[in-house]
Amino acid sequence: MSHTFICAQGMAQQHPDTFEVSDIDHMREVVQPGVYAKVGIRRIDGAQNGERIWTKVTDVDGVKVKATLANNPFMIEGEFGDEVEYELRHIYNVMTEEQEYVA
Repeated sequence: MSHTFICAQGMAQQHPDTFEVSDIDHMREVVQPGVYAKVGIRRIDGAQNGERIWTKVTDVDGVKVKATLANNPFMIEGEFGDEVEYELRHIYNVMTEEQEYVA
């Protein structure tokens, strides 16, 4: 896929009154294989528009996360089930398989 991930932690620092995400320590606790994590992506071609997509976490190694796409993105290449790798700092939300938000 030709994209870059948006840093959710950085967005929260830049816009503390309007943008809220859990801190990295909490992400370390809740991001485990089997949970769903929402991340923001933007095309590499410099387009200002991005989108948020759900992924299903398959492995966590420190701050690095391996996952598969849990939906089909609209703005970038890729489809349901494709593998992706990102870092904890890119995660906006975390939801369990039972659809409970934990971050």
